[in-house]
Amino acid sequence: MFEGTAWPARLLQPETILVALLGLLLVAITLWHLHTRNRSQRQEHQLANEKEDAQRRLRSSMSDTRAMLDQGSAVIMVFDRITLTLLFANRHALDLFGCDSVEELSDKVLMRPDAWQTTPYSLLDFESWISQLKTSGFLRQEWLFSTEGQQGIWMDCYISNTVFEGRPARTLSANNIHAYKMNQAADKLRNRILTGINSSAPMENLADSLCKLAEIRLQNTRCLITRYDQQRDTLTPVGNSGLAKDFRETLPAIPARYGGTSIGTAAYTRNRTVCESILDDHRWQGYTKVVADMGLRASWSEPVVGQKDQLLGVVTIFSQQPSNPNEQQLEDLASIVSLTGLAIERKQWQRTLEAAASSERFIRQLGVDLVNLPSGEEFEPNLRYLLHRIVTQYELGALSLWERNEDDQDFSCLATVQQNTSASGASEPRNNSAQPIPMTIVGEMLADTAAEYLTPQDAIYNRVRLTDEPKPILLTALTDELNDIGFIGFLAVQSRYMYIPQATIDHLQVIGSMVRTVLLNRRLVLSMASDMESEQRARKKLEGELSVARSIQMSMVPGGGQLREQYRNWTIEAWLQPARAVGGDLYELIRLPSGKLLIAVGDVSDKGAPAALFMARTVSLLNYLARSMDGDLEGMAHALNNELCRANDACMFVTMVLGVLELSSGEVQWLNAGHNAPMFVDGKSTPKLMEGNPSAPFGVYEDVDYTVESARIQPDQSITLYSDGVTEAFDREGQEFGEERLLNLGYRAINQSEGLLDYMREQLLSFAGGAPQSDDITLLTIQHHGTIHPVQRDSSKHPAKSS
Repeated sequence: MFEGTAWPARLLQPETILVALLGLLLVAITLWHLHTRNRSQRQEHQLANEKEDAQRRLRSSMSDTRAMLDQGSAVIMVFDRITLTLLFANRHALDLFGCDSVEELSDKVLMRPDAWQTTPYSLLDFESWISQLKTSGFLRQEWLFSTEGQQGIWMDCYISNTVFEGRPARTLSANNIHAYKMNQAADKLRNRILTGINSSAPMENLADSLCKLAEIRLQNTRCLITRYDQQRDTLTPVGNSGLAKDFRETLPAIPARYGGTSIGTAAYTRNRTVCESILDDHRWQGYTKVVADMGLRASWSEPVVGQKDQLLGVVTIFSQQPSNPNEQQLEDLASIVSLTGLAIERKQWQRTLEAAASSERFIRQLGVDLVNLPSGEEFEPNLRYLLHRIVTQYELGALSLWERNEDDQDFSCLATVQQNTSASGASEPRNNSAQPIPMTIVGEMLADTAAEYLTPQDAIYNRVRLTDEPKPILLTALTDELNDIGFIGFLAVQSRYMYIPQATIDHLQVIGSMVRTVLLNRRLVLSMASDMESEQRARKKLEGELSVARSIQMSMVPGGGQLREQYRNWTIEAWLQPARAVGGDLYELIRLPSGKLLIAVGDVSDKGAPAALFMARTVSLLNYLARSMDGDLEGMAHALNNELCRANDACMFVTMVLGVLELSSGEVQWLNAGHNAPMFVDGKSTPKLMEGNPSAPFGVYEDVDYTVESARIQPDQSITLYSDGVTEAFDREGQEFGEERLLNLGYRAINQSEGLLDYMREQLLSFAGGAPQSDDITLLTIQHHGTIHPVQRDSSKHPAKSS
C-alpha cells in the first residue's frame, strides 16, 4: 500500500517535473517545426506555380510580340543596345535579304563587311549611325542595303530605343522605297540624256546612260545598244560599258540578217525578237558560246526606227536567267528605244548637215570644172579625173559613166574609175571592154525611178559590173526631159562596202544633172560642128538636129520653158517660146544658200545658134555666180559682165533684169542691164513700169558699175518681167503689141481665174492671130498672195511700196 502511494510523490519530484517540461518543450518544438515546414512547402509550391504562370505569360507575350512584328508591313529588326547583336528580324526582313533565320541574316549579311554597299552605306557607317542614338528620341535616314545577288535596295529607316524580351534594345523600322528611288534616279538620268542629246554629247556617253537607264528600269538585266551601218549592212556595239566592250571584242560587226543573233534578226525583220533561252534558240546558233561566257541566258531585241521609217539600230536587253518580258518591262523597253532613236537620229542629222556643207562646196566647184571641161581629145581624160574626185569625196568603190550613142539604140561606157586606181586621167585607159547595153533594157529599169539597184541576179549585171566583188550597183539616170529620147546616159555606182547612203544618192543625182548638162552641151557642140562640116546634108536631118538643139537649150532653163513654182504665199510662173529652133531668150529661178530666190530674165543679141550658145554660156555663168556669191547682185553683175566680155569676138551681149527676192518679207533687190523695164501691178492703181536706173547690157564694156534698186512686193501685188519679144509682137496687119497694151493687160489680168501668166499668154497669142513670130518671147510673173510682217523702212526707197 505504501508502495502504491509512492508514485505521485515521486512524480512531484523536481527532476521529474524538469524532465516532463523538457519533453513537453521538445514536443512543442517538434510540432512547431512540422508546422513551419509544411507552411514553407505550401509557400514554395505556390511560388513555383506563380513562376510557371509568369513564365507562361512571358512566353505568350513574346510570341504575341513577334507575331505582331511579323504581321506588320514594315521591315523590323531589333538589336542589342550594347553589343548591337541582332536579336530579332521579322519575316519581311528575312524575305528581303533571302535568309531563313535571324542567325543567317546576322552572319551572312548584317555582320559581314563585304556584304554591304560601299561608302557611305558600309557596315561601319551603319554601326556609327546607330551609335548616334541617345537615350530618348529616334534617328531617320535612307539606306542602300545589299540583298541576295548583291542587288541594292533602298530603305527609309527609323531607329529608336526600346526593351525587347526584358533586354535594352534598339528597334530598326524600315519601309521599302526602292521603287521611288529608282524612279527618281531614272528621271534624273532621263533628263541628263535629253540634255546630252540637245547639247550634242558623244554617242558613246549617251549609249552608256541609256543602258544604265534600261538596267534601272528593268532590274537584274543588262543592256546593249547597237548602231546600224547602212553601207556595211551590219550592227556595231556602241558605248564604253563592260558589255559593249565585250561584244566589240567578240562580235564587232553583227550581220543584219535573220539568224544573225536576236539583234540581227530584229534589224532584218524590223520586229521585236524575244529569245527566252539563248542556248535553245536557233537565231543564236553559232553565237551561243559568246554570250554564255558572259553569263547571259535570255535576250529581248527591239529595232530602233527613225521618223522616215529607216533602221537606226537595235536595243537589246539580256537576262542572266531564261525569261520572257512582261507588259511593264516591254513598256519600259519602248521608252528606252524611243530615247535611243532620238539620240541616233540627232547625231545623224548633225553628220548630215556637216556632210551637206562639205558636199555643197564640192558640188559647186565640180560644177565649175564640168562647165570648163575642154573639148576634143582632152575631154575624156579630164572627165575621168573629175569622176575620180567624186569617188574619193563620197567614199565610193567604183563609178562609170555611160552615154547614149548617136544612133539612140544603146549605151556605151564613156569612162570608169575605181577607188584604188590613180586619179590621173591621162594614165588611166578607157574601159573599152564593156559591151554596149540596149536602150530598151535601161529604159525598162529606170522607167519609174531616177535610181535603181542592180544585183548579180539581174541580166545586165555583168555588163555594167565595176569590180570583181558581187556588190549591188546603183544606176542613176541622166534624163533629157524635153526630148522624146528620154535617157541620154546613166551613172553606174558601186559602194565601197555594200549599199550607198541615201544622202549620197541625192548628191549623186544633183551631180548627174550637171553631168547631163555637160553631155548635152557636148552633144550640142559636136552636133553644131558636124553641121558646119556637112552643110550639104539633107534638110530633114538638119531640122532633126536643130530639134535636138532646141531641146538641149530648153533644158537649160527651169521647167524647160514652162515653169510654175509655188511657195507659201507666192506663185512664180515663166514661159519661154523661141522664134526659131533655138534662140537667145532666157529666164532663171535659183534658190540661194541663204533661202532667197534669184530671178532673172534676159535677151541675147542676134538670133539662132550663136544666140543659143551665148545664152548657154550666160546661164552656166549665172548659175555658178548665184550660188557662189549668194545673192550679191552687184558682185554677180560685175563678174558676169567681165566674163562675157572676155573672148567675145562676136561682140554679142545680153540684156537682163536680175533680182533677188526674200519670200518672208517681200523685199526684192534688182538691177536692169539694158533690158525692158519690169511691170508693177498692185490692183489699186494703174499698172506702171519700174524704170529704175538701167545700165549697159552684159558683154559690151568691162568694169561697168550697176545700180541695185530696192522694192517691196506687198500682198496682192505682182511684178512681170518680159523680153522685147512681147512688146514687139506683131499681128497679121503688122501692128505692134506695144507697152500700153501690156500695161492694160496687166490691169485686166488681176481678176482672171486662170492666173496672171496664163491670161497674158492667151491674150498675146490671140493678138498675134497666127502671124509669124518675129522674136523670142519670155514672160515671168511674180505674184504675192499672202500676208507679210512689214519691216519699218523709208518708203521712198521702195517704189513698189510707195506706188
